[in-house]
Amino acid sequence: MSDHSEVTVAFEDDVVRIRLNRPKQLNALNDGIRQVIARTLEELMERPEIRILVLSGNGPSFCAGADLATSSYPKVEGSWSTRRNRTATWQRVLEQLDRIPQVTIASIHRHAIGGGALLATACDFRVVANDVIFRIPELALGIPNVWNGTPLLAREVGLPTTRDWVMTTRNVFCDELVRTGWAQRCVAPDMLAEATETLVRELLEVPAAPLALTRSMTSALGRAESGMQLGWADADLQQWSLTEEEYKAVIRRYVQGVGTNKR
Repeated sequence: MSDHSEVTVAFEDDVVRIRLNRPKQLNALNDGIRQVIARTLEELMERPEIRILVLSGNGPSFCAGADLATSSYPKVEGSWSTRRNRTATWQRVLEQLDRIPQVTIASIHRHAIGGGALLATACDFRVVANDVIFRIPELALGIPNVWNGTPLLAREVGLPTTRDWVMTTRNVFCDELVRTGWAQRCVAPDMLAEATETLVRELLEVPAAPLALTRSMTSALGRAESGMQLGWADADLQQWSLTEEEYKAVIRRYVQGVGTNKR
């Protein structure tokens, strides 16, 4: 097992487990987490003997999204092209998730917010606890939904549902996640680990070659979906929006509210 404090990576025969490990921050994402996940996905591209990736979160929540309190979007120095490239780092992680040869499973409890929700959306399977709260809050924070997140959601649940979730920024709960197909399985919180392991066993019982072929096929089908090519401009949208005074004012109010437990 590799222990990077904020995220752990464990290789277990045919399975690799990536576990977010910032429980006090509800596993909010930062650049250190991104770097570990990106390096692990790069390694997995060269290790097809590993068949399954399981993504989960330690503590009370799966992932509360970007760590706005400590600025998950730090100021990037350098030329325009350098800033543009570095702004797209998390988007490239989602693209890596889509292209690795392993079947990917997100095991989700309580919060799946913003970037955390998109990480899960990029996986093949989503097993959720029935206490899950899914939300795409970006518009309420004064920024567009980037990381190619809107086309990715539309691919998984359709455009009408994506409009609803992204534009209203509302909380979405287990029954709707299952009904729309975003979640394939929903269980009581104390059954989440068992349900995730049941899915792992079911997948490992399938012969390796046809499973890998089908994983590659479905990934290719997903990339061919209308709209998936539109994320090329998301880095520009994000970089521009983060410089706006309206965004800065909204984030200051949000962080202040979090600090006083006002959600």
